[in-house]
Formats: sequence, structure tokens, C-alpha cells
Amino acid sequence: MTLIVAGFLVSAYFGYLDYREVVITFPERFISLAMIVGGAFLCWRGRQYRAQATAGDIFGDTKPDVLYLRAFEADRSVLRYVAWSFLLPRLVSGLITEEEQLRDVLRPFGDLVAIGRPGEKLPTPGAARLYVSDAQWQSVVSDQMRCAALVVIRAGRGKGLLWELKQAFENLDPTKLLILVLNMKRKDYAAFREEMSTMLGVVFPAFDGFTRFRRVSGFVRFASDWRPEMLRLYAPYLRRTIYKPYQPLFQFTLKPLFKDFGLEWQAPPVSILSVIVKLFYAGFALLLFFAVLIAIDESFSLHWFDDI
Repeated sequence: MTLIVAGFLVSAYFGYLDYREVVITFPERFISLAMIVGGAFLCWRGRQYRAQATAGDIFGDTKPDVLYLRAFEADRSVLRYVAWSFLLPRLVSGLITEEEQLRDVLRPFGDLVAIGRPGEKLPTPGAARLYVSDAQWQSVVSDQMRCAALVVIRAGRGKGLLWELKQAFENLDPTKLLILVLNMKRKDYAAFREEMSTMLGVVFPAFDGFTRFRRVSGFVRFASDWRPEMLRLYAPYLRRTIYKPYQPLFQFTLKPLFKDFGLEWQAPPVSILSVIVKLFYAGFALLLFFAVLIAIDESFSLHWFDDI
């Protein structure tokens, strides 16, 4: 992480030198790019090795786990992670994946576990990965479902995921199933909703009121009679944070679930950094507002500010 920040600082310094018309060679400019890419890669690799080291302890204990099922395409790859590291909001967020933030929120229910992608040498950071053969995965998933304290399935497409959804609806207590809808396009969620209705006879809630930037996000939980309820991702404004942005959203949205399971729920702390950044934005917006008023005053000779 330090190397990534240093790469951005070097890039900013080169920008200053350009402004001063100092000649910078191409190999010198490449330094900042190499630092950002190298830092992101090392950060990702370190978290992968840490996830690999802790998985044995998680699967070795006897406590109930939280089973996380998803289409493998939802996993973050190292190339995608490195590409995201060039975006400033992602850099400020600590480059922590949504799955890692979900794991931290659901820890009171149990350790987050998942089936690992076939062929990968190191696990994706987040849920502890269990690797099984193609011939075994269905029986392993069924066993994990029966033992899990909670099953979370991320909405998506794929034959394997549809089989897992069908098994969950046929064998689980409805109150132990949670569907995660995260940043789905409206048309993709509509197709998923229609598929669930056709295959399982369960009508998922419409996306009205659960969209942000034309993406659908939220959790679907079920009553004992399989009646679905959509929980919109929400957190009070001052509780939202730039670092791990999804964590307070998950925490507040799943508050009813904590209550249903008899678990203590704790509100995320107010983020001081987030408050400072939002005050900065508010101050900038106020300055911009007055700048526009002054420009209008000077353009039309309105003399609004003559007495000031």
C-alpha cells in the first residue's frame, strides 16, 4: 500500500516538474507506473498468502460457518485488482474487496467460507476457500449448507449457481438464507428475478427503490413461508466511510438479521476522515456557489455585492 501511495506522489511530482518545464525522460516517467502496479500486486499477493494461511484453522474448528456461494466470475482477479488501484477512490478505500467487507460484518454469525475456483493456486482474499474436484463439489456444497449457521448467495448467472439456489430453496430453513444483490444492472437483476420465478416459484422484489446509478443493490431475506423481503443498502450519512465503503452499508442493512438471530449489533463508528472530506466538499461547493454569484453579478452589472 505504501508503494502505491509513493507511486502517486512521484507522479504528482513529475506533474509539477512538467509545469516548471523540466524535461523528464520516458524511463523516469515509468517509475511511478511501476511503483503503483508493483505495490498493488504485492498488496494482493500478501493478502492471498494470509488467506491461505488462515483457511486451515477455519476449516479445522467445529464452529458453524457462514457459507458464501457465488458465480466464480464475481471473484476479483489480480489484473482487475491492479487496474482498480489506479482509481483514487479505490486507493482511499484501502483496496479492500466487497467480499472482505462482507466477511467482517458477518463474523458474529461465523467464519465466511466458500468453494474455491478450480485451478487457482492462491485464494481470493475474503472467505476461506475450500477446494474440491468437479465430481465432489455438489455433495460438499450440500454438506456445508446443512452445517452452516447462515447461507449467503450472491445473485448472478451460471448453471452451478442455479443448482446451488435450487438446493438452498429445497433444503434450507428460509430464515437461514440470504441473497446478496450487489451492483447488478437492472436488466441482469430482472433476468435473475424472472429465472427465480420460473425455476423456484418465488417472486423476488422488483428493483424499484433499490437502484443507485442504475445498479441494483441490497439483500433479500425470507420469512418462514418463503415470502421475500428486499433490504436496501443503507447507512446514515455520517456513518458512511471512504475506507471500506461497503462495511457500514452491510452493517446497517443487516441489523434486522442480527436481531432475528439474537446477536448483538453494533453501529459502525462515525468516520472522522469521512466527516473531514465531506466538510471539504461542502466548503468547496459553497465557494463555487459564491463564485457563480459573483460572475453573474459582474456579467449583468447587478451590484449585489457593492455594500460588502
